[in-house]
Amino acid sequence: LENPHGTQEETARLDILAAPLITTQLPKQEETVSGKDVTLRVAVRGSPRPEAQWLFNDTPIASENVKFDEEKSEYQLLVRQPTVATSEGTYRVILKNDLGETESTPCVLTVLEPVKLTKASPTSDVVDLKVGEPFEISFDVGGKEAPKVQLTKDGKEVKFTSVEGTRHVYSVPEVKPEHQGVYKLTAKNKLSTEETNVALNVTAPLNITQSLTDLNTLLGQNGTLSLTCDAFPTPKVTWFFNDTELKNSPKHKIEAKQNLFSLTINKCDHPDVGNYRVVVDNGVDHTEQTAKLHVGVKPKVEATKPANEQSAVIGQDTQISWKFSGVEKPQVTWFFNGQPLPTNERFQITETDDGTSTLSIRHAELTDKGVYTAKATNAVGEV
Repeated sequence: LENPHGTQEETARLDILAAPLITTQLPKQEETVSGKDVTLRVAVRGSPRPEAQWLFNDTPIASENVKFDEEKSEYQLLVRQPTVATSEGTYRVILKNDLGETESTPCVLTVLEPVKLTKASPTSDVVDLKVGEPFEISFDVGGKEAPKVQLTKDGKEVKFTSVEGTRHVYSVPEVKPEHQGVYKLTAKNKLSTEETNVALNVTAPLNITQSLTDLNTLLGQNGTLSLTCDAFPTPKVTWFFNDTELKNSPKHKIEAKQNLFSLTINKCDHPDVGNYRVVVDNGVDHTEQTAKLHVGVKPKVEATKPANEQSAVIGQDTQISWKFSGVEKPQVTWFFNGQPLPTNERFQITETDDGTSTLSIRHAELTDKGVYTAKATNAVGEV
């Protein structure tokens, strides 16, 4: 106001009142990592400035973690060191002044946790078992989001025997050689990947199902010594002849086919006769076996056969002779009318170094009439 006598000023303040209005809502979903602080924000206008009441799962939150940013006109809620148990859930805020109130849209906070992998069994990373023993590996796998869990053996996926909650189990009631390998469990979610390995070693003691036995073979023919052995790991087999180790050669052929191990002596000759020894060792068990090789010639008749019919005078002595050869020297057995002939005072059998076998009959009788046969036998044949 002003006149010739002077001026005067007056000041008045105009307040425009407004009910709370949210200009930036809470997000519908929010994620954070366990232990990492997260801030929820909502921007609001209103006069007078609205008061804020934050709620977690409909429970009021203390105001010490709430602040107002004047520049942004924004209420902020700081969630400190969140965990799934204490912080995961639904958050909302009610804004109120004298002219009214409004409520934010709810925000669901998800607290993520890295993979937590705990091996329950076995206690060691390397397991040594024998064939037939039980094997089990079990793991507790946690994390948020739920991890994807995979078990592989030597790079190939295998299925768990059971999965209950976080416990993952793979079990074998009786291990076999094919179960040996490195088992790797991998658990992965958004935050991390964890791995752990268990190496299974399977062994089996030597089980000889067919033993080494003595061998008789013909001169000039091949002879094969063999044994059958089940074991794991596959055993190393070493052959010896009179304590000299044998190798593959034109004379000796050493073979291993699955669980059958053999030594073939080509064109057997007399120098090949002797003791053969095999040593079987798979690092878990050890055994040795021996056998003898005999090289022979089939018996044959060397002298002219006696006449098909031979006469004798009753009461007088008579003889029948055959000469045989063979290696080893054959054993001669006499038969009368197809039955073994027992020796007694009247029937005597003699042999000479040249291989002649003689049957002597003293004081021939009428009942001695019949067919007399001599059979020569050795380890490789008979005649």
